[in-house]
Amino acid sequence: MDETPLTRLKSAKTKRFDSARPDAVAKVHDSGHLTARERIANLLDPETAVEFGSIAAIDTEGNWVPEYGGVDFIGQVNNQPVIASSSDYTDKGGGYGGGRLEHLIALSQQHRWPMVLFVDGGGSRARHPRTGLGHTELSGQFGRYTHFDGMAQLSGWVPTIAIVAGPSFAGHASIAGFSDFVIATKGSAIGMGGPPMVEAALGLSLTPNELAGAEMHDKLGGIDLLVDSDAEAIKAAKRYLSYFEDNASGELPERSLSDELPTTAHEEDHIFSIIRSLIDAGSYFELRPSFATTVTTGLARVNGKTIGLLANNSFIRNGEIDESAATKTARFVELCDSYEFPILSILDSVGAVTSWAEGATGVIATEPGLSRSHTRALMAHQHRTVPLISIQIGKAGGFSGHIMCGSPTGHTSPLASFAWPNAEIGSIDGFSATRNMNAFDDVIEPAETRKNIVNLLNLLPSQSERRSLISEKKHSVDTW
Repeated sequence: MDETPLTRLKSAKTKRFDSARPDAVAKVHDSGHLTARERIANLLDPETAVEFGSIAAIDTEGNWVPEYGGVDFIGQVNNQPVIASSSDYTDKGGGYGGGRLEHLIALSQQHRWPMVLFVDGGGSRARHPRTGLGHTELSGQFGRYTHFDGMAQLSGWVPTIAIVAGPSFAGHASIAGFSDFVIATKGSAIGMGGPPMVEAALGLSLTPNELAGAEMHDKLGGIDLLVDSDAEAIKAAKRYLSYFEDNASGELPERSLSDELPTTAHEEDHIFSIIRSLIDAGSYFELRPSFATTVTTGLARVNGKTIGLLANNSFIRNGEIDESAATKTARFVELCDSYEFPILSILDSVGAVTSWAEGATGVIATEPGLSRSHTRALMAHQHRTVPLISIQIGKAGGFSGHIMCGSPTGHTSPLASFAWPNAEIGSIDGFSATRNMNAFDDVIEPAETRKNIVNLLNLLPSQSERRSLISEKKHSVDTW
């Protein structure tokens, strides 16, 4: 009996389901990961997904030809539109094909729909899988962009999340690098040249993780979050997206500040204890926690409103701001400014330092000083238009106030600058003597700090209202 066009279509699409590839599925599960379709099913709200690009071509006999290398969908996460794409390393190495992703990038740019991309694979295809077969292709390029210029265009305009849950090299790694928020699972890898290329060029036989392991990137700031599993990565992606909507009601902090000043910075949990006293309970989502740890950055809520939180951790080297800490600060300010998150900056730093490796020992030495990395943070503040509230709870040595809060005579005046009674006031070093940061709107008791923050935030439009007023993106979010 001849197949009808409908049965031919069903047959082609069935080949893309996990049930049609039991060996490949078993291999993925044995490695502790989810398949491409399982990832998307866990990410998107039930019954909201619309698949794109499942059929790539029609052959000379009129049979539909399924696409290879991954799956792409538009759906919802927590009732908000999201574009979701997953490469499939077990299917043609996860190589991107046709124009399906370019079309989704164009839709993301037009509608400002966030993108979540699972990007494990070996890069774009060196040779098209249907070359010379006489197929009529159905998946040519749609929209204005290719992968790379499209991702660059989205930066700072649309939230982009990359999840690396395996070896990610070449084009796949580039997409991760373009993304605002990069999550990686332990044991995964991100690099431009994969193990075969390195072995051919250098004769070194390395595993993907030995060559470019996510654990290394976690320490050096190449990713924003390292997690244990695919499920944890998806949970983190959903949590990140949740901050793009304010909650109707907030929660009280986990602890409250008493009338007495907090204990000294010589306790490891000092700054995080203060943070927990100012924000809604359980709302601090720290970004890049293992990189440049003298500064902590993350998203949080205060009375339900999303803020970007930036704070010195004076328990570690007196909160000194080296090149890495300044870079971390600058990129975070860019992220908050791009997506209209008001910033709360908590200042307690001995100042800016430059660092270098000491001779043959490799020991890192530091001394007070400035570099291009430090001025990058000031530049980010100079372009910032989102409101910033600063609180000096201790030192503000050298250039630290400018790095954490921007210049007091900068492009956008701080919404408010407060100090606690234990703030160190006066010219404590040469730079502070020539550029006084001791300009406060008020000196307040710690116990009234949260109330002041809540009342100030209540004066502002919501983040979504502010985003709706912007017709062109301000700037990109730096890739590092």
